[in-house]
Amino acid sequence: MKLNPNQWEVHLIEFKFCEDTRSDPKLQKVKAQHSMLIANLNRQGYREVKLHVILVGAMGTIYKDYTDKPLADLNLDYHEIKKLTYKLNEHSIRHASALIKTRYALQYNTSNNSQGLGLCATAHNPPDPHLFLISCFRGGGLPGAGT
Repeated sequence: MKLNPNQWEVHLIEFKFCEDTRSDPKLQKVKAQHSMLIANLNRQGYREVKLHVILVGAMGTIYKDYTDKPLADLNLDYHEIKKLTYKLNEHSIRHASALIKTRYALQYNTSNNSQGLGLCATAHNPPDPHLFLISCFRGGGLPGAGT
């Protein structure tokens, strides 16, 4: 069965870390980044095109309007949202700690010994900030968390 574009709903999902106290500039930047794509999809006749921007503060801040609401708009129920935001918060804090340790190691030019840097990071191989999201959505534990 072939569906015409006028029968499709397109949901674009963008996950971003932002400053804990200034989330609006990041939100505006993401909207601007995707505006041309959304306009092109609308011109091609798709029934509905929605951009869901999920923001999490770099130090684990979970926003009601920028984290919880976009997840609810994706039809996650209250308990699923709380479980996911708890994981995001927990990992954000762990990741921020790893980045701080990596920066410290780079600043003081320590050896490549990864012990204590977490997430298999070294001064020459910092942790990947996107790795945990894939694991969270697949239902697995957090990378480097031992779960």
